[in-house]
Amino acid sequence: MNKALRFIFALFILASASVAWAQNEEVTHRRVSATGTLASSDVYSIEGAFHYMFFPYLGVGGAFGYWANYYDNGWASGDDWNIDDDDNKPSNLYLRPSVILKTPSIRIRATEWSLYAEPGLMLNVPYQRVRIEKTNRWPVTEYGYASTNKGQWLAVDLRAGISVQIGPCGITAGYLMSNFDIYSQYRHLKYHGESFKEFYPKKSFMQGAFLSLSYDF
Repeated sequence: MNKALRFIFALFILASASVAWAQNEEVTHRRVSATGTLASSDVYSIEGAFHYMFFPYLGVGGAFGYWANYYDNGWASGDDWNIDDDDNKPSNLYLRPSVILKTPSIRIRATEWSLYAEPGLMLNVPYQRVRIEKTNRWPVTEYGYASTNKGQWLAVDLRAGISVQIGPCGITAGYLMSNFDIYSQYRHLKYHGESFKEFYPKKSFMQGAFLSLSYDF
């Protein structure tokens, strides 16, 4: 997958840069956006981003966001302990530097339609800490913690779709794919020497959809 993504990124960058240099259009250089995603592995994300548009079809910037798992796909537990319910769904904060690539637009009345691609890197906080319920003195519940700085914290992703521009406002929607594994850090957790690896799903290819609202100024 990584080789394919690198090839796609390079192809879009070369094509967009060539077209941009050939066009003589006024450019609004600053773009802010809010994006939401919904993907496999039962995960969603929300983020705010800023990009600087060098040309109408090429911009560079980044986003700050939050992702979370919304459905229990496992539950770590032992003879006298279990992970706290509030911590059983992985989540994290992330930074996402990315490149915006667009094709020349087709005007339909007051709207401008173009193809859109946004390759990026997701940099997660490289640390997870979860609370453990200790049930060896039931009905009294005591708590402990398990933490790790291991697991995947860097992921490559690609968003591709259709962008519609109405004046300075834009709407973009499409498909996303990523090599991100939301359970990677959880599988490295241990409590009383027992690994959490067996309690959570194996890594799967992530794909889903995204929707972005933007404003150029």
